[in-house]
Amino acid sequence: MSRKLSWGAAVALVAVTASITVSLTYVYAMKSFNSKVADINERQAMYTKLSEIDQKTRQVYIGSVNEKELNDGICAGYVAGLGNAQAKYLSAEKYKAYLNSSSEKSVGVGIKTVQDKDGNMEVIEVTPGSPAEKSGIKKGDTVVSVDDKEVIRLTYGDALNKLDGVVGSKVKLGILRPQENEGQKAETKTELLSITVTRAEYAEQTLISSMINGNVAYLKISAFTDSNAEQFNNMLAARIKEGASGIVIDLRSNSGGSIRGMAEMLDTLLPAGNTVSYKDKAGKVTVQYTSGPNTVNLPISVIVNRNTFGAAEIFAADIKDYKKGLLVGEKTAGLGTKDEVKPLSDGSAVILPVANYLTLNGEVFNGKGIAVDIQKELTSDQEALLVRNQLRAEQDPQLQAAVSALIRQGVSVEKAPGTESSPASSKAKAG
Repeated sequence: MSRKLSWGAAVALVAVTASITVSLTYVYAMKSFNSKVADINERQAMYTKLSEIDQKTRQVYIGSVNEKELNDGICAGYVAGLGNAQAKYLSAEKYKAYLNSSSEKSVGVGIKTVQDKDGNMEVIEVTPGSPAEKSGIKKGDTVVSVDDKEVIRLTYGDALNKLDGVVGSKVKLGILRPQENEGQKAETKTELLSITVTRAEYAEQTLISSMINGNVAYLKISAFTDSNAEQFNNMLAARIKEGASGIVIDLRSNSGGSIRGMAEMLDTLLPAGNTVSYKDKAGKVTVQYTSGPNTVNLPISVIVNRNTFGAAEIFAADIKDYKKGLLVGEKTAGLGTKDEVKPLSDGSAVILPVANYLTLNGEVFNGKGIAVDIQKELTSDQEALLVRNQLRAEQDPQLQAAVSALIRQGVSVEKAPGTESSPASSKAKAG
């Protein structure tokens, strides 16, 4: 027997439902309101505290206050307080230099350094055509001062930052250069030089290509740019024409760089599908780049280490997730944020992480890194040789493990791992 709801009961039910809805809406609104009030109160407390510091400082501080430097310092301190290394404040001058430097070129002096045992800057590479090369700086030099400030007192990181600047500006470097005594090559002496370098744009060498182990294409990528995908494709095509049966891509200490350039390289190696996607603060997932049908179908090994960053991590993850090759070495750095530049009204700017990049499987790797298929580490001595480009291929456990990984994938290698000369001496080409 069916039951009919009376008119009065129906009205009552609607009233109760409406009441519950209003109550829930009120509770949510109050929660949101209270949260916003708390945020406002916290921000007001921050402004009040800053005002109090400013007031007391101006009352008793015996030094002079440079208003511009103070303002920049406050802004830089706010961004630093976010606790995210990718968040940066750029003064108006630094933002102008940032805008003036094209994506294809760097601005500075054009040297790569490592910290030596004394805390100074050992020059391990001088970029051809760079201001440093034109000023006479050589590989093996040691930078001990920058603008008359000792590197060991500045700290290594601060000294590195001081090498960068606006095009046309100058930086004075104190250089220790080893000099061999005639007839006594085992004994060396050093001379202290003062070299002033005029900062300028220069093109970095980001690609090196060679044939190793007889028939393996070796490509070293130190960073991705908007244009080096074409160089990569040309180098790879040349190696395949020479008879390459497998590919080793070396991303160790790759600093990241252009996501677009990296995606264009992947387009050569991967089948059709998504290659780059990210998730923003609201949880929205955006596909940034996709690949078409792959044009190269050879087994691949990718070498990574703990200094493999950003775009290089996406590259490695895609090769792994598409099952196009094996990862060899160490887990990557775990730096996978999409950063955006937000200009400010006075000509300065902030760089803020606004989204996390995802693997093909939808996983966030920022703060976690990309795991390798074959774990292989270098000793501290081998790492020291590697960063100086002095580690020969047959002495490089990670490179030889990458060749062995190609054998696992079915490549018939002409020369067994551990018997090949260094990539630098094996018809290496730079780009």
